[in-house]
Amino acid sequence: MMNEGTRNQLEAKLKEMLDQLDQAKTNKRKPVTRSGTGNIIRRRAGEKEKRFSTCRKPGSCTAVG
Repeated sequence: MMNEGTRNQLEAKLKEMLDQLDQAKTNKRKPVTRSGTGNIIRRRAGEKEKRFSTCRKPGSCTAVG
């Protein structure tokens, strides 16, 4: 059988590995934020493209186009 000191070391290592796995899963669930992805392009036949910025706070973004 295994002595108590070795068993405690293995349990600590296993707990650390499980914590790292949980952190990796949590990081994968978070969406990747990218700047400049909040723009909408409207295209109509015979007209120039118009770009609109989508912001949640009014006045913090300006429309381009």
